[in-house]
Amino acid sequence: MSFATDIKAELCKIEASTCCKIAECYGILLFGRAFSVHNMIVATECEDVVTRLSFLLGRCYGIQPNISVGGNCRDYFTATLQEKNKIKEIYNSFGYYGFKDGDLIIKSHNFEDDCCKSAFLRGVFLSCGTVSDPVKGYRAEFSVSDQNLSKELYFLTLEMGLSPHLSVRGNNLVVYFTGNENVSDFLTFIGAGAYTLKIADITVYKDMRNRLNRITNCETANISKTVNAAVNQCLAIRKLKEKKQFAKLSEELQKVAELRLKYDQASLQELVELYDGEITKSGLNHRLKRLVTLAENIE
Repeated sequence: MSFATDIKAELCKIEASTCCKIAECYGILLFGRAFSVHNMIVATECEDVVTRLSFLLGRCYGIQPNISVGGNCRDYFTATLQEKNKIKEIYNSFGYYGFKDGDLIIKSHNFEDDCCKSAFLRGVFLSCGTVSDPVKGYRAEFSVSDQNLSKELYFLTLEMGLSPHLSVRGNNLVVYFTGNENVSDFLTFIGAGAYTLKIADITVYKDMRNRLNRITNCETANISKTVNAAVNQCLAIRKLKEKKQFAKLSEELQKVAELRLKYDQASLQELVELYDGEITKSGLNHRLKRLVTLAENIE
């Protein structure tokens, strides 16, 4: 299962009071495929969502939806309310009277308490929300076909103290959260605190992995730099010998040159430790650079 499906399955296990059951049911239905006085349909890839909706409708309104399964690439679960009288009763109970399709607004009297606000947003997420795998990135979003509802959801989540963004994707407006903290705040708000902890664990792991990668890259770069410098120094010394210039060098330069040729893969620090006598790392490096410069000046 996907990360989002796992979260939805966990959210569907939450025990809620009667008022929160109504608020959650309202969120699922309002942001489903269809919500009107004539038709109420919720379609989802998560079987737990339609099971949860059936439970909520049974407890709150004494009705069970018709559930069907279909889809070309994967199973798709569709919950449809078929009793016209019950559909109208539910529609009216949420405060809608004579609204046309496309004229929907969010009726906040259905979730006045803080716990009910959480339940409503949980229902919206179960109906049309998703969360990316935090291993790949931090993003939670609602894809809503009704633009008015999408804008209302955006402002509602702002009022709830969350940090949403709004963008266009095809014919839909998308309300979304990005970043570790914003996604975690959202999940905690709707009751998925356990997954907030999982995101924190993954974030720590990713930070450690990135830090180790930076250290490894730095060490690799240093090794490459050391090797390249050693190769250039050895080539310069051999050139000095080939051009009969080596014997003209001072005793100190000749000593360093022979040491470098003998230990052609050693680092500067290792050469300092191998040097017979007192010399600093800076002093040794200066003499090696001097050898390279002398070789470069030979025509």
